Amino acid sequence: MRIKGCVLTLVAFGAASVLFAAPRLAYPPGGIDLGEIPAGEPARGGCTLVNAGDATLKVSQVKPCCGAEADLSDMEIAPGASATLAVALKPQLPGEFAKTVRLYCDDPASPVVAIPILGRAVENSNPDIAARFTVPAVLLAGLVDGFNPCSFAIMISLVGILAIGGRRRKARIAGGLAFCAGSFLTYVVMGLGLMQALRALEGLRTVRTVFMAVLSLALFVLSFLSFRDAVRFRKVPVFTVVTLKLPEGVKVLIRKIALESWSGPAVVLAGLGCGFLVTLLDALCTGQVYVPVLALVAREPGAWRSFALLIAYNLAFIAPLVAVFVLFSGTTDAFRMAKWSSRNVIPAKIALGVVFALLGIVILVV
Repeated sequence: MRIKGCVLTLVAFGAASVLFAAPRLAYPPGGIDLGEIPAGEPARGGCTLVNAGDATLKVSQVKPCCGAEADLSDMEIAPGASATLAVALKPQLPGEFAKTVRLYCDDPASPVVAIPILGRAVENSNPDIAARFTVPAVLLAGLVDGFNPCSFAIMISLVGILAIGGRRRKARIAGGLAFCAGSFLTYVVMGLGLMQALRALEGLRTVRTVFMAVLSLALFVLSFLSFRDAVRFRKVPVFTVVTLKLPEGVKVLIRKIALESWSGPAVVLAGLGCGFLVTLLDALCTGQVYVPVLALVAREPGAWRSFALLIAYNLAFIAPLVAVFVLFSGTTDAFRMAKWSSRNVIPAKIALGVVFALLGIVILVV
């Protein structure tokens, strides 16, 4: 009887052990510390996960937070065994960062385990080849966009409006430079806002990849249309054959704003205000280059580097417009100004076609 009782006890104990066996996931309490890494550079790290329980641990899903990637070497971990969790991310801006990887498993005590990923991104003092190529691409794009026929047509129209108003040459130059300053500041503010929105896509890998692919395709289409505009304008030198241009209604609205803005005595203040309003409308045309450039600049490592590139682009963009105001401030010959503007269309369209193609390639490479 006693032996029989002992056997029954052992059987019951074994059954209870099997019945109540459970897995338990153990990981380093500090999570994964990547230390200091250059901003804009991919970083990798990992940690070892151990099954400290007495049943096989099954992981159903590994879910990293935005901007990170994660991979688990084994989704089923035997009791006492381990698996390696590998993570990768690419911080764009300098500063401390804290992300997490969530593991969904059958640990009854912790069915969802959040493992922290910590580190600090520092300024990148050695950008890669693609990043170095971005600087001349941004400057070239800004300069060519400044010669955009849309912008030139507006500049010629504004110079004519100042001349018709009976302003002296100094007043025309002052009003023109104020207009350029207002346009510059408006583009910078717009650029900062758009860069923040584009940076938000960095955490959404799939969305960002699709956006960049669509943007690159759109640039190649714009390149074709720009080259086609140059061919069409050479055959028939009238603006009605040009595809990439401001709608006529927008041009009429710009002239109306300019006439009303410069009707008073405060030509400088009027120029600043006119520059702001006209720039918002002209962005329908110049934004074809500006948005792709911002997509490149937003991916640059370091906030100061991105800001410097933004300023450099807008300085390059505004330089030809300043030159137009200064050069034509001494004439009231509208026919001469219009003829000079029309001579600019073909080379400007060819240059824009080249820039669109280059930006499309750079966006795919960077």
